Amino acid sequence: MSTQSNGKIFLSFALRVMIAHTVSYFIFGILMSNVFDYGEIFRREIIRDYMLPIDEHNVLIGPFMQPFRGLIFAIGLWPVRGFLIEKKRGWLILWGLLVTIGILSTPAASPGSIEGMLYSKLPMWYHWIGYPEITLQTLVFSIWLVWWERQAVQPLEARKENLRVAEIVKAIMTACFAYIGYAVGGLLLAAMANTAAAASGTEGVDIEAAGANFKMQFMFVIAFIVNAGVVFWIAHRWQTKQLSLWAIFLLFWFLDAFVPWVYQILVFGSSFIPTILMLGFFPAVIITFSIRMNYKKPLNLERRSI
Repeated sequence: MSTQSNGKIFLSFALRVMIAHTVSYFIFGILMSNVFDYGEIFRREIIRDYMLPIDEHNVLIGPFMQPFRGLIFAIGLWPVRGFLIEKKRGWLILWGLLVTIGILSTPAASPGSIEGMLYSKLPMWYHWIGYPEITLQTLVFSIWLVWWERQAVQPLEARKENLRVAEIVKAIMTACFAYIGYAVGGLLLAAMANTAAAASGTEGVDIEAAGANFKMQFMFVIAFIVNAGVVFWIAHRWQTKQLSLWAIFLLFWFLDAFVPWVYQILVFGSSFIPTILMLGFFPAVIITFSIRMNYKKPLNLERRSI
């Protein structure tokens, strides 16, 4: 195999690792931070000397740095990629590596590791409370990545047999990634509101309270379900050139603004349209880009569109 071909395969592999890691990290981070109330935990004695407050600038941008961590994972996993694909339980081998080396036996004395329990001042309960998030996130990452890699290397005939399942999974993945777009829009809106509040001397947006508000978070769950369903329905129309990328972008911009607008009107009694339009812009961009990357047109249609 040529160096150029190897490079192309690595870039595709790296992109899949970055997506699988970022999306699973983001979803389980939001879920567990609400279940265990990380905001309150990070304010406790000893913990506050170790962890930044949950609304600190660095903490807020952390999820958006995860693609870079995913790239590092891809570099580390590249030599064993073929082994993980070939083994029947490759996902279990990968998860075992992540749990043993990445969680329990890290070189540094990090929370949840044996070294951390022995040499840090962190209370034992704090080491244990992080296990649900990191074990479930790495489990989903391992299953997702190995399955995705096997789909990528399968012969065309085998892929056709599993086409419906693959299309459903891709639609769910795209909707998961779009969830990050809502977070980007939400953080930008909160930053703008807090800047304006600081200038006028009024009270700003409490990001921690908004993140812990179940009614607010459920709005994004509904948007996720709508996005997954529409991506599944619309992907074939993109592949058969019945819709352009611009049409797809405008459709999802409308949907990702309309769903929160209706939800806020029904649940909170009011909504501000300019804010909703900005909130829906970023998931629409992500979905459009994901459809362009993950749903290939038949070769004859690609030639015809050139």
